[in-house]
Amino acid sequence: MNLSGPHLYNQEEMVKTWVVRLELARDDDASLSDEGVRALTDLLAEHHVKPVLSRGDSGTILVQMTLDARDKMAARSAAERALRDGANTVWSALGLPPFTIAFVDATEGPR
Repeated sequence: MNLSGPHLYNQEEMVKTWVVRLELARDDDASLSDEGVRALTDLLAEHHVKPVLSRGDSGTILVQMTLDARDKMAARSAAERALRDGANTVWSALGLPPFTIAFVDATEGPR
């Protein structure tokens, strides 16, 4: 019996750890309050993405998340979805105007 054929290999790509950086901004160019930053950080942490939020230029929030995905596009998609969901919740609770999410980069992270 031949056990070395390609049919025995896992055809799925290996899951890797990714660090995804996004930028979040209010459409009115105002800053998100400290309360809003804390609430968003807590919501993202519930998604197990190890969020790190910091203030950027002109009211933006730089958001870094570490998550597992099979490739860069899957990591980007998962990070954007988690941020959109969290921001929608925070924005609704605080009665804020719309927001914009911009992709900055995604790099393979340490395991």
